[in-house]
Amino acid sequence: MLAHAASCRNHPEREALGICVECRTRVCAECVTKVDGINYCVSCLAKLADVGGKRAEGVATAAASWVAWLSASALFVLAALLAWSLVEVAMPGSGW
Repeated sequence: MLAHAASCRNHPEREALGICVECRTRVCAECVTKVDGINYCVSCLAKLADVGGKRAEGVATAAASWVAWLSASALFVLAALLAWSLVEVAMPGSGW
């Protein structure tokens, strides 16, 4: 065990080189992961990835519903134009 330096939570025999910004645990070079220059431990990084995945999933769901709404609107407009053109063919000059 290290006498004068802070030690890693997972590896007490190693010197801690960073502190996780989420849980404030000391971690060694093997246990730390930097994301945009910010230190994370393994467990906090896993939580961060899980939240990011759920956020991306929500965005994909919102985009899919928007595309479905747009498709339904386009189909409605197409059906209305088709009905109008059939009336014009059946009764030319009707003014409808």
